[in-house]
Order: sequence, then C-alpha cells, then structure tokens
Amino acid sequence: MAELLRLEGVNLENAEGRSVFRNLDWSLPLGGRARVQAASGAGASALLRLCAGLAEPQQGSVFLDGVALTPHAFAHPFLKKGGIGWVPRNGGLQANLSLCANVALPLRFLRGHSRLRAEELALGWLEATGLAGRAQDRPHALDPKERWMGALVRAAATEVDLWLVDQPPASLDPQERHHVSCLLRQAAENPNTAFLIIGDADGGEVAAIEFCIENGRIVPGGTS
Repeated sequence: MAELLRLEGVNLENAEGRSVFRNLDWSLPLGGRARVQAASGAGASALLRLCAGLAEPQQGSVFLDGVALTPHAFAHPFLKKGGIGWVPRNGGLQANLSLCANVALPLRFLRGHSRLRAEELALGWLEATGLAGRAQDRPHALDPKERWMGALVRAAATEVDLWLVDQPPASLDPQERHHVSCLLRQAAENPNTAFLIIGDADGGEVAAIEFCIENGRIVPGGTS
C-alpha cells in the first residue's frame, strides 16, 4: 500500500536541547489508522507537529505523500490542497476570527465556497456538535475543550485526507465524547482517510493499530 506519511532517520530535540526522537523511522500508509499512547512529555505532540510540517528535525526527513516537508512550507502540494486536519491541544484557531469563521475559512479558500455558503456549512457542523451557541465567539471566549473541538469540526467540514489529532486539554464529558466519536466515525467511513490519534478521546471509534513512544521511538503496543 502507498505510503502517505514517512519519517526517515529523524532526530528531534526540544527547546532545552533534550532529545525527543533519535533516528526515528516510521510510516503511515494511505488510509492507515494509528493510535499512539504516550506519557506526558514522551513526544506525542512533537510527533504531530513533525507530521504537519510545523517542526523541523535536527536530522532526517519527513515525507508527506512522497514530498519532503519543511517548516511552514505551505506551498507543499498536500498542504496546499488542504489535506491535513491538524487538531492540537489548544485548537490552533485564529484569534481574530469567530469560531464559525474559523471553521468556514478552509471551506472558502481550499474548497472554493463563497463566504456565505462556507459560513452556512460551518454553522451546520457546529450545530451537529453542540457548539452552535458559541459560533460567533472568538477563541479567547471559548473554554479549552471548545477550542479543541472547534479544530475537530474544522477538519471534518474540510473533509481532510489525514487527521492529526492530539489529546484534548481536559477530560471530555459523555456528550462531548459522543460528538467527537461521531465526527471521527463519519470521517473514517472513507477508506482512504488516514488518522494519527494521540490517546483515545474518541472512545476508540476509529479502528487503529496501537503504538507507544519509548525512548524516542514509536513501537507497537498499548501504553508507554
């Protein structure tokens, strides 16, 4: 099966110079589903940033759909077409836009919808996930879980090819978990959609191979 994501000989250090990954080789095929269980500080969030092209390894390369990623290189063909749904713990929403406008943004500039139609679609997604009441609020007025869920909704509405989903910033209540499960289960109906999920906020709805991070490497297994 064709590789969608490949890390070759990646060495990554954090801001303090501590090694996070050393000589890391790992790949995810087209339509692959991987779930990583990792203790705090093990490098799970750093892995997502590498895969999204938002972190540069000190050594080695990251390839997305066969093309090397470089930090903030938004001319990358997979990024230009809106293939990645990056869901960081803080949501990664634009501070100067409402929640609705944040969800609508890729629908306008990547999927070609008019502003009115994009916001109409965005509101429908927010209604389906219990966030319609916060649609006109900007990120600073949302609680951390709402920002995280907003990023999930944005990825779902954009119909991305690769989901990079970090753990939520706090435990989800049953209703929130239900909405998350529904979003990811719906996206997983497309057999070509790939997932890299940290933890199990979706309740395990996406059938995935389990990995953990041990000593800077990704290895098969449950918890690290």
